[in-house]
Amino acid sequence: MNNFIFSIPTIAYFGKGQIEILGETIKTHGGSKVLLAYGGGSIKQNGIYGAILDQLHKAGLAYVELSGIQPNPRIESVEEGIATYRENGCDFILAVGGGSTLDACKAIAAGVKYEGQVHDLFVDESGISSKITAVAPLATILTMAGTGSELDMGGVITVGEDHKKKVVLHPLLNPKFSILDPEYTYTVPEYHSMAGGADILCHLMEQYFTPEGAAKVQDRMNEGVMKAVLEEAPKILADPKDYDARANIMWASSMALAGFQFVLGKPGFPFPLHGMGHELSSKYDMTHGVTLALLTPSWMRHTMSTAPEHLPVFARFARNVMDVREDDDAKAAEEGVKKLETFYSAIKMPANLREAGVKEEDLAVMAEKAVENGNLGILTSLGKDEVLQIMRMAF
Repeated sequence: MNNFIFSIPTIAYFGKGQIEILGETIKTHGGSKVLLAYGGGSIKQNGIYGAILDQLHKAGLAYVELSGIQPNPRIESVEEGIATYRENGCDFILAVGGGSTLDACKAIAAGVKYEGQVHDLFVDESGISSKITAVAPLATILTMAGTGSELDMGGVITVGEDHKKKVVLHPLLNPKFSILDPEYTYTVPEYHSMAGGADILCHLMEQYFTPEGAAKVQDRMNEGVMKAVLEEAPKILADPKDYDARANIMWASSMALAGFQFVLGKPGFPFPLHGMGHELSSKYDMTHGVTLALLTPSWMRHTMSTAPEHLPVFARFARNVMDVREDDDAKAAEEGVKKLETFYSAIKMPANLREAGVKEEDLAVMAEKAVENGNLGILTSLGKDEVLQIMRMAF
């Protein structure tokens, strides 16, 4: 097992009614005037917004609002947030929503402490944002499970006319605290709830599918969280207000990327599926978790075919996560992929890229953009040709 440093500085307040700690906890972290950021306004319809304002008022905290943060958040929202924070003398950021709002607020938190353009702070798909030396304090209230941004140090922002995905990543960007109330996810639309489940599962798989090594504890823990996602997501389809199912999915989201714990001790985490999936989101503004569900089975089959030496990893996934009972590794691995496809179908993900509205003539351009900063992959190296093959398999 490789050396590693493990740290999760974010405090998680999990469960019903945790909103009651909000105001005083912000004050504990030095906040007196809050930039309150959220998306399209659904929090005003489901009562979360009112509960937040009550807590801010009780604590005597001033606030200004930044609304309208889009899915696949744009750099323009980040720039607006930086300007609003500075112009109003804010000293704390409260992000309320799903991963898009949380990611945007991480970029805002870094940008308000940087004298140059916020574009300078991004890295290309991986690595630490080395120009970040200070950030504004940030807290989150999660209203949609999936990205894990509530308990990690990264965010993804859409930049430029070609909607390129850029990453901001630094330990200082871990939220000071996160409020995780499963009841706040009851009103999330079915499609986005299930896309969140697919996102969580892919975070786990991207850390699991690495060369065989000695990080057994990480892999066994990962397997358990993956099985929980497979078991609990369909329960939300059956009953959107199943508290325990919502709670398990929310905590799985947080645990999947908490300190990148399941990839620690392993040889890197390039996340090739995310590298490809970001191009689908860039081109079609597609929900992130959906892109991952569309690409994962094809990537698995491509890797199993071109690098059969890694079949034992996929066979282990099939047996330990998908409950496959087959002694032959190749047969077990393929059955595992089929069971994963059955799961994606059960949670109503599109069957293929064509069904999701992707045009075949766009595949080559997306494949080229996916590797413009270097090849993807860890089990195999994916250049433009390999990415295109995977996308065609998924089409």
